[in-house]
Amino acid sequence: MPLVQTLIVLLVIFLLPHSRAKDSRCFSGTRGGRIVGGSDAKRNEMPYVVSLTRRGGHFCGATVLSDRWLITAAHCLCNSQNDFMKPSQIRAVLGLHRISEYKEHVAEKNLPLDVPLQSFVIHPEYNCLRAANDIALLKMKPIQFAPTIGSICIATQDVEDNTPATVMGWGWTHENQSVGQRADTLQKAKVEVWPNARCQTSFRTQEKSISITENQLCAGKEDGGVDACWADSGGPLVSPEGILIGIVSTGIGCARPNLPGIYTRVTKYSNWIEDIIDIST
Repeated sequence: MPLVQTLIVLLVIFLLPHSRAKDSRCFSGTRGGRIVGGSDAKRNEMPYVVSLTRRGGHFCGATVLSDRWLITAAHCLCNSQNDFMKPSQIRAVLGLHRISEYKEHVAEKNLPLDVPLQSFVIHPEYNCLRAANDIALLKMKPIQFAPTIGSICIATQDVEDNTPATVMGWGWTHENQSVGQRADTLQKAKVEVWPNARCQTSFRTQEKSISITENQLCAGKEDGGVDACWADSGGPLVSPEGILIGIVSTGIGCARPNLPGIYTRVTKYSNWIEDIIDIST
């Protein structure tokens, strides 16, 4: 191969990972409702997914950003009085695959890690009566990464509309809880990112009084059948490159046609996330 061609090839190889790095920010470690219409995830396939528990029961999802920080939806921290719970009321279970294995203490090479939370950092413009700015960071004591526990990078640039994405969690299989059930095995489901304008039009066409802001993104299937649901809140929406682009936030029911799920758009909060984590390290 001529020298010029060789240099061009090497330059392309060098630039590819660096151009991707501009689209995301990583903090430490390795990259690494039940979903309606989803399928079982493989063990260790998504080592960054976390189960938040209260009184021993799963109630929300979260995502590992570093050895000390998790990210979730702020509404997961609200109690029945529309006030915030105390960190001591919530525990994070990392490296979890099946809830039943954890509860029954089934012997494994790598047992899930159950850790208490030290503190919350809730977005200053969030309150429990509104869906805006639905994002929070959870601080824990430093953990050790393992094959079952890893971290994820956050997006700093928006993905293109109609990009495929994956949502995951241990939530309900149906919006009617008398029909569905909570997942035992971590679920994953493929959805598509909708343009905000299309999403807003779709909600208005069906006379739903929801306003989609630039700080949110919509993802789902036009025909429905695939979506996050109850107890998936706070869990991750991940791009094909394995980057966190959204946090399960709100919606109308679960997996209804033309009513996609609504997620907190991570790119709009990337500077806030970086500031909190950088100050604390």
